[in-house]
Amino acid sequence: MIKVYRSAFFFLIIFVSFSAFSVPPETSISLLYFDKFLHFTTFLVLSIFLDLSSSKPLLQNKLYILLLISYALLIEVVQYFLTYRDAEFLDFIFDLVGILVYVMFAPKLEIRHQI
Repeated sequence: MIKVYRSAFFFLIIFVSFSAFSVPPETSISLLYFDKFLHFTTFLVLSIFLDLSSSKPLLQNKLYILLLISYALLIEVVQYFLTYRDAEFLDFIFDLVGILVYVMFAPKLEIRHQI
């Protein structure tokens, strides 16, 4: 089952990267802070799949957490250099909050044992 989650995680990384680096659609949703909700949700879901694709819990894989944080930072750095994108520090903060929420609550929910 780990291989399925690992494949899903890599698919999500490709999808998120494509979404983050491509030209945004003209008809994008302009709800207040909807973008921040997407950042939070994206990194919460990435954390879940990264955890499930590993043999050890994410909290014991400090390197994986660091790589996920680095990926969030990389997205904002690349977007800074793209003329059609904006890099926002608050986006990075919401990415970190998504990771942190999972790391804090996953052991209490025992998500690894339910799936």
